[in-house]
Amino acid sequence: MFPMRTAFIVLFAGMAGLFRPNPGISADVLDFAVIQPGQPGTSEEAQPVMDALAAYIQKKMQSDAAISGAYFNKLDSALDFLHNKRPAWGIVRLGFYSGQGSAFQMTAIASTRPGGHDKDIWRLVVGREGPADWKSLQGRVLGNMLFEKDAASCLLFGVPSDRLPFTLEGTFHPLRSLRSVTRGKASGAVLDRSQYDAVQVLPWVKDVTVIHTSRELPTSPVVWFGTPDKKTRDLIAVLVNMKEDGDAQTLLKLLQTDGFGPADPDIPRLLRGQAGSGCFPP
Repeated sequence: MFPMRTAFIVLFAGMAGLFRPNPGISADVLDFAVIQPGQPGTSEEAQPVMDALAAYIQKKMQSDAAISGAYFNKLDSALDFLHNKRPAWGIVRLGFYSGQGSAFQMTAIASTRPGGHDKDIWRLVVGREGPADWKSLQGRVLGNMLFEKDAASCLLFGVPSDRLPFTLEGTFHPLRSLRSVTRGKASGAVLDRSQYDAVQVLPWVKDVTVIHTSRELPTSPVVWFGTPDKKTRDLIAVLVNMKEDGDAQTLLKLLQTDGFGPADPDIPRLLRGQAGSGCFPP
C-alpha cells in the first residue's frame, strides 16, 4: 500500500491545497505517520497527500486541533521520528508492525484494503532454472518489504533471516528486482499481492516461477500508539466510512486503497519477540 509514485503525486498535488489544515488551530492530539519502508518516492512527494488526509480527518471529526501527517519510506528515518515524536496513530507496513509494534505500543485499530483485498499474499519468485524449494536457494533475494528483513523472513518463511540459506536485500524498485532475476543478477524476488498482479502483463513474466507462497497475511494495519480512547473510536468511524463518502474518493485513490475495514484479527499474534527469541511468541 501507498507506493507514492512521483507522477501520481504531481498530478494531484494541486488539490491538496484545498484540504490544508487551518494554521490558526493548535494542539497535535491526532497527528499521524504513514510508515511504509521500501516504497518508491520520497517524503516530500508524499506530503501533499498527508496534508489532504490530515485535513479530511480534521473536518470529519470536527476537531478543533490541527492535525498533521508525515510519511516515511526509509526505516531509519521512521524509527528516529518515533523515538523523538510519538504520533497518536498511523498506517504502517506489516513488517514494521511485526518488528516494532511492541516497542512503540502499537494497537491495530483498522485495516487497509489495497486493490479491494482484505488480505495480502507474498510470493518468492525465481528464474525458470532456479530450485523448486526455497531451502535450496542461494544468493541474493530482493524485495521492498525486505528492509525489515527479520520480520519479513518470519512472516514468509517462519524463521529469522539468519537461518535462511540466502540473503534478503531491500530495494525501492520491487518490479525492477524481478527483471534482475530474469537477467541472472539476483537469485530471487519477493512480491506482494499487488506487485505480483501488476507483472502478469509483462512479456518476460514467463521467465520466472513461484517457488514459495505465504499464507494469507494482513494488509498494512492502521495502528494507535498507546492506549486507545474515545478519539480512537471516532477515528475508526471516520476511516471505515470513507469508502461510502463521495468526498473521500480522490483521496482514497491517492492513498491507493479501496477503503478501510475492521482490524485484522491475525494482527496481534504477528508481533516478533525480542532479538534472539525467534519469530513470534507461542
